[in-house]
Amino acid sequence: MSKRFALSAAGMAATAMTGSALADGDAVVTVHGDAYLGEASLTMVSSGGNALGFFISGNSVIATSSGSIVQDFLFENWNPSASSAYTSGYRLEWLLTDATGDYTISMLDTYGDGWAWANVSGADAFVINGDVSGDTTIGFSSGASAGGNVRITPAPGALALLGLAGLAGRRKRS
Repeated sequence: MSKRFALSAAGMAATAMTGSALADGDAVVTVHGDAYLGEASLTMVSSGGNALGFFISGNSVIATSSGSIVQDFLFENWNPSASSAYTSGYRLEWLLTDATGDYTISMLDTYGDGWAWANVSGADAFVINGDVSGDTTIGFSSGASAGGNVRITPAPGALALLGLAGLAGRRKRS
């Protein structure tokens, strides 16, 4: 077995132990908006200039992104079996790939009542999952704006594998 294969096998084993479906540096952003999404907008901008967000144009939700961090975008009723968003609001979801960095999140509501209405509390207005730290859940139950900061980092296992790769390379040169 070559050292290259052994290193990749160790990487697969580490991924299997964590049980994570996301790769290192990836994250999923879930936004729970109320039924009046036309009042809402969101931006998430990295210190490196990568940005994603949404805004309303007519009757359409426009998803925006810069760079290549957005792999996929979903927009649907929060409860997909509901006939209307008036009962549970809307779900917007982004799959971010290779998104390592520090991000500032800004959420706005032009009516000034947050993203809470009827059965939508606003408690889970912004949720990010993956190898993240900081404001991973931001509530927006009142007011005209809310926001926070989040850091997406590679998993500790990935950092350990990078260290192993460095040791293997060093050993080869000796």
